[in-house]
Formats: sequence, structure tokens, C-alpha cells
Amino acid sequence: MNRLVWLCIGRTGACMGTMAFVGALPVLRHTWHMSAGTAGTIQTAFNLSNAIALLAAAWLSDSFGAKRVYLWCTWAGTIALACFALFARSPETALVLIIFVGLTQGGSYAPALMLAADLSLPSKRGRAMGMMLAAGSFGYLLSVFFSLWATQTFGVAAGFGVCAVGVFAGTAIGQLSLAGMQPAKHTKHDSGKANAPAFRWRSTFTPVAVCLLIGYIAHCWELLGHYAWTPSLLATALEPLHLNAVTMALIVGAVVHLSGMLATTAIGTLSDRLDRSKVLVFVGGAGAACSLLMGWSIHWGPAWTVVIASIGSFFILGDSGVLSAAMTDEVPPASLGRVMGVRSVLGFGSGALAPAAFGAAFDATHQWASAYATLAAGGVAACAAAVFLSQLTARSALRERALGSNHLR
Repeated sequence: MNRLVWLCIGRTGACMGTMAFVGALPVLRHTWHMSAGTAGTIQTAFNLSNAIALLAAAWLSDSFGAKRVYLWCTWAGTIALACFALFARSPETALVLIIFVGLTQGGSYAPALMLAADLSLPSKRGRAMGMMLAAGSFGYLLSVFFSLWATQTFGVAAGFGVCAVGVFAGTAIGQLSLAGMQPAKHTKHDSGKANAPAFRWRSTFTPVAVCLLIGYIAHCWELLGHYAWTPSLLATALEPLHLNAVTMALIVGAVVHLSGMLATTAIGTLSDRLDRSKVLVFVGGAGAACSLLMGWSIHWGPAWTVVIASIGSFFILGDSGVLSAAMTDEVPPASLGRVMGVRSVLGFGSGALAPAAFGAAFDATHQWASAYATLAAGGVAACAAAVFLSQLTARSALRERALGSNHLR
């Protein structure tokens, strides 16, 4: 297997801490006598520390290299999760320790995508980004299952300890896969732009980059709202079946994360063969439609909810790798880390508000359909940004053909 495949395998293990708290939450709420508000506060602390780490790590990657920053964060992630397993014994201690887990888990995200870009040809970056994101999604699935199973069977420490072992194994595999790797030498031919000696906002955030940025922000709004509330939708739909917690965790994990894992690879590969902007238009529109249908599916029975949520997960996460690949195509390599950092903070920052907007809509109407319409708005915005991107791409192609004709004359 090549270096990229081994790194993706390592990335799966390294992501086993990201959803550990969410997976163990059904047990933790009972064991620690937590209210929903307290549990939400702990998860919010994780999300905020995650967003801070996204910006810092991406920015540092331009100075120290993506490989070095990725390994720093993943090794620190092993330590942070082990400390959580050993010392988190109450909501108060968990609130403090979850911040360190968030800082390390978030810090590895952007460097991982940059490494995927370095390890692939420009013509295959959609597939490479999709593989890296799929590896992370599989890690999320494993963290949900193992944290719930081990916490329920052996206790809180065991639940997070098992995930810490997974992070350690993934980090070790990542270290081995990157051994001897030299920083990629980017050229004008590689990215369409020569390395820039300084970061300039106006020249870096071109109209194409701005469209991609808006599309990513809208994508994060829909995705993070989906991650937060679709498990509750599924639990409500499946409640009449009286499933046990482990079975429920498997179904939720498969619907939300396994479907998305398949999507990033498949749609990323498709974008390498077709125009990326056209793929983004289709996926954004499909994601918005599925968000609306998920809200209505609660009235159609458990099977319909599971099927529609699975299809929705496929399209809602599916454009993530395409947006990342398109951004690496557009932005000069010397500025990529900082752009990815800004993108992550804006995307995850706005996305952090989506669950609250969803909840407010649900409280006001008591209708899943109305609440999911707030998420569909993100899909519509992503689709609109992709339409503008497609127009910009078409105009640029026309100009290039015109210049080529004039040159031949």
C-alpha cells in the first residue's frame, strides 16, 4: 500500500477520540447525574477548543510543515484522551479535560488535508481528500461504538481508555507512514500559482476562493446541525422498536458516519473526472432536499427515517472533500495553511450556531420538518455558491480559449 493509504488508516485511529464523549453520553448522564444543559456545555467547550485548534494548527503548518504539526497534535491527542480516561470523574473535571481533547483533535484536521494534497497529484486530489475525510468518519464511527460499549460494560475510564488506545495506534501508524517524507515542492504547474513570499488577503481570496469559502460555511452549517440532531431524530423514530443502547449506537453510527464516509470518497473521486463546480451544485441541492425530507420522514415510519437519513448523510457530507480539493487547486501552497485555518474557523464557528437555531425552531413549532428546514437553508446556500463558482469557472475558460485563439493568430 502507498503512503497515503497508510496515513488514512492511521487517521482512522487518530480520530477515535473525537466522538468519544458523544458516544458515552447516554451512560455518563446517568452515572454523573448530568442535566442535558450540563452535557451540552461540555460538548460546547469541546467544539470551541476544536475551532481554536483548527486555526492555530493550520496557521502553524505554513511555518513548520503539515507533517510536523499533524504528528504533534496526534501524539498530544493520545495523552489528552488518556488523561480524560484517568481523571474525568465528574462533569466539572470533564469540562476542563475535554478542552485539551478538543485542542488536540481539532489540531490534526487541517494538516491531515494538507498532507493528502501533498501526497496526491492535482488531478487526483478530490479522491485523496475524500479518502482522508472518509478515514476520519470511520474513526468517528468507531469512537461512538467503542466508547458506548466499553463505558456501559466496564465503566467510564474503560470507555475513554479504549479510545485512547485507538488514538495511540493510529498515531503510531501515521508516524511510520510519514517516515522519510520530505515537504512537497510545489510549482506553478502544480497549483496554477507560484509560491508566494507573503500572505496577501486580496490576492489570495480571489472570487473563486470566496465562493468556495461561502460554500464551506454553508456546508458546515448543515453538517454540524445534522451531526447534533439526526441521532435524536433516529432515536425518536426507532423508539417503538425498544432497541438496546448498543444496537441504537450501531444504527446511529452507521447512518450518520458510515454513509458519509462512503460519500467523501465516491464524490471526491467523481469531482476529479468532472467539473468540481458542477458536482458541488448537484450535491448541495441534493443535501438540501434530503434535509427537508428527513424532517417529514418522522411521520412515515422508522424504516423511511433510517433510509432517508442515510441518503441525507451521504450528500450532506459528500461535498466536503470536493470543497477542500477545489481550495487547494485555487490557493497558492505557501498560503494554504492560513487559508484552511480561516476557512475552518468561519465554517465551524457558524456551524456551531446551527444546533441552537434548529432547537429554537423545534421549540417554536414542535415540528421536525420546520427544524430541519433551518439546516436545508445551508444546503441551498452551498448550492447557490456553487452556481456562482460554475459561472466564474466558465467565464475563465472562455477567456483562456480567447487568449489562446489570439495567440495562434
